[in-house]
Amino acid sequence: MMGHGMVAAAVLLVFRAAVLMDAAAANVDIGRGVDVLQRFGIIGDVLYGDVSNTKETVTRDILEGADRFTEILNVTKNHTNLLNITFCPDLDCLFDVYFDGFQVEFADKPWKLLTTSRSLHMISDRFGLPDMAMGFGQKFVIVSYRRPLKRIKTYDNFTQIAELKSTLVEKIKCISIGIESMVTDFIAEYGSHYIDEYTIGDTVFQVLVYLPVFYDMFYKCVLNNCSESDTALYLSPVYTEYQGQVTSIGSKDIMEKWIETNLQMETSQGDKYVSLYALKNRPDLCRELATHMDGQSVVGLHLKVVSTFFADPVKRTWFAEVLDNHVKLREVNL
Repeated sequence: MMGHGMVAAAVLLVFRAAVLMDAAAANVDIGRGVDVLQRFGIIGDVLYGDVSNTKETVTRDILEGADRFTEILNVTKNHTNLLNITFCPDLDCLFDVYFDGFQVEFADKPWKLLTTSRSLHMISDRFGLPDMAMGFGQKFVIVSYRRPLKRIKTYDNFTQIAELKSTLVEKIKCISIGIESMVTDFIAEYGSHYIDEYTIGDTVFQVLVYLPVFYDMFYKCVLNNCSESDTALYLSPVYTEYQGQVTSIGSKDIMEKWIETNLQMETSQGDKYVSLYALKNRPDLCRELATHMDGQSVVGLHLKVVSTFFADPVKRTWFAEVLDNHVKLREVNL
């Protein structure tokens, strides 16, 4: 079963997560194999700013001519460019929201596979917050502006027309039912899943941290059709415990100066601060921001189990059982 346990109370639309690498550099392409038990974490490493792994091969070439069964959809025209506000009552929910665009068959929380070795410092830094902001009992609100550009996906009948490469077919013949190590060895060499779909574009976001009392006040205000002025107030330092930096997924350095210059707001006491909410009802700013946003970051990735292509139904089932157990075990222990 595929799912990712979305538990956020979303006011508008939940923004998609994005990986800080472009699709070409990461060898992200339709039909390529990904080992979610090990190498999937490389994507997470890069997401948190560790560029040492960018030369690693994240994906494997496992299908014959998969690009022949691929369609590219322009999703920019279908996107309303709404400024999104999402409420997250805990850190797990924050991850659920941030990685919402990532779906991994058999995984309820794909972000646990992506963030296997991330320290608290690396996580807080990625969210533009100090380490102490990630403490127990904190609640979060995310303001985001998405700009997906292209959705690359397989044909609906992909699993009926695509075929594994001959080397994989021979390897599958050697897998013996009941010997788990043969499955894990295959996964390490070729991957556990294949890329069924991905989306490229960019997202600009800001994470705000609240004490529970102010978080609840803001949430109730929104449920009662909070005015724009009240929303701006709740998103200001008057109510937040920490104001996260406004940051971009794909072009962080390029737009840093633009953000500092154009997204300034002011409290009633005259204190200035940077807020993504400054984009509200400002189509001119949104258009200008779009020119600075990256168009090649992976902002969505759907992975499906490679055993779908196994000709032997018994081995197909055995492979899926072993993989499912390993994925669930990792999710519990991470």
